[in-house]
Amino acid sequence: MPVVTVRASSSKQGSVKFDTLVRKATEKASDLLGQSDRVLVVYEKGCASIYYEGDGVQPLPAPASRVS
Repeated sequence: MPVVTVRASSSKQGSVKFDTLVRKATEKASDLLGQSDRVLVVYEKGCASIYYEGDGVQPLPAPASRVS
């Protein structure tokens, strides 16, 4: 089963870091659901692993970071 890893920014602390991780994982999982049969998100400390299934599905490239 293919996997994509999403990491939180190391410059943020606490709940802001977790909120950023959840947002990034949700965006990536939504993209993968458009082309996959199933998606599973597993959160770990500082990152999330997104496992997906589908016939010959390739992960989408990670979105470019936005500077605020």
